[in-house]
Amino acid sequence: MTIIARCNFGKLAVAITMVIATLLSAGWAVAQIKRDRPIELAQADVSTAVRQDIVNEVRIAGSLTPIRRSTMTSRISSTIIELPVQIGDVVKAGDLLVRFDTEALGSAVTARTAEMDALNAQIELAESVLERNTTLGERGAASEATRLSARANVLKLRAQLRSKQAEVADAERSLSYSELRAEFDGVIAARPVEQGQTVPVNTELMTIVELKRMEVEAGVPTSRIPLVRLKQLVDLTVEGFPGRTFPGEVVRISPTAVAGSRAVRVFIAINNKDGLLRGGMFTTGILKIDDQKDVIALPLAAIRHDADGSFVLKVEGGVLRRQPVELGRRWSGRNLVQLSGVNEGDVIVTAPLPDLVPDTPVAIEGT
Repeated sequence: MTIIARCNFGKLAVAITMVIATLLSAGWAVAQIKRDRPIELAQADVSTAVRQDIVNEVRIAGSLTPIRRSTMTSRISSTIIELPVQIGDVVKAGDLLVRFDTEALGSAVTARTAEMDALNAQIELAESVLERNTTLGERGAASEATRLSARANVLKLRAQLRSKQAEVADAERSLSYSELRAEFDGVIAARPVEQGQTVPVNTELMTIVELKRMEVEAGVPTSRIPLVRLKQLVDLTVEGFPGRTFPGEVVRISPTAVAGSRAVRVFIAINNKDGLLRGGMFTTGILKIDDQKDVIALPLAAIRHDADGSFVLKVEGGVLRRQPVELGRRWSGRNLVQLSGVNEGDVIVTAPLPDLVPDTPVAIEGT
C-alpha cells in the first residue's frame, strides 16, 4: 500500500505542475493581448493646438481721485468780505473765489511808501552835504574826517532805502493776495470758511478739483510688477454704472513696494471728459499684462522631459509620438506655457498621465 500511494502522489504532483504551467502561459498570452490593444483616452485628456491671443490679468480695486487738485490757503491775515462760490460750483480759470478786506493792507502800503519818500529826501540832502564837504576839502576849508562822515551818512541812508523798498514790495504783494482766483477750470470740492470770518495766515480756504481726468491707485503684487508697463490698458467698472466699463491706462508706477506688504502702487488714469465720474467712487478693474498675440500655448502638464530634452506626446495615426518642443513664455496664473515645435491642429496629450510613453497605440473616446 505504501508503494502504491507514493506513486499516486507523484502522478498528482506532475499533473498539478502541468496545470500551473498551462495557466501561466495563458495569463501571459492574455497580458500580451491586452498590452497590444490601444489605450483609450478621454476627450479631456487631449487638446488640439490652436493659435490664440493670451493676456495675463491682474484684478485691481481702488477709489477715484481727481488728478489735478489745488488746496488754497490764505497768504495774509484778514477778514473775508466776499466768498461767491460754494461746494459743487463749477468755476473757470480766473474766476474770483475769495476777496479779503484791504483797508489795513492798503494803509500799510501807503505808510511804507511815505517812509520811502522821506528817505529819498534825506538821501538827497545827505548827497548835497557830501558834495559840499568834498569841494571844501579840496580847498582846504573842510577836514577829511568831515567828508568821510558825510559819505558814511549817505551810504547808511541808501541802505535804509533798500530795506524800505523791500517793505513796500512786501506790502504791495500782501495787497495782491487780497483776491484769490481759480487757477484752472474745475469744481469746488471743499470750502471750510465763511464770509465775514477773520482768518490767520495759512488757513485752508477751499479745494478746487479738475474732473476731466481721474486716477485710481491700485496695488499690484511684486511678482507681477515686472510685467506692468506704462500705457498698458485697463478696463474699469465703477459703482453706479452697472454694465459699463471705462477705459484707463497706466500712467505711473511707484519705485518701491508699500511698507508691510508685497504690493507696488500703480496709478491708472481715466478720461472723464463727460464729467460722469466723481472723486471717491469705488472702482474695480482688470489690468492686462504680458499680452501675446497669435501664439501656441498648452497646459504645463503636457510638457514632459527626458535625457534628450523637453517634449510632448502627439497623437498621430493612432500612436503616441514623441514631439520635441522648446519652451517659451509662461503664464503661471493660467497654467499655460508657450511652445515652439507644435503645429496648429496637432492633438496633444495634456492630462497628467505619467505612465504614457511614446509609440503606444491609443484611441480617443468618441473618435
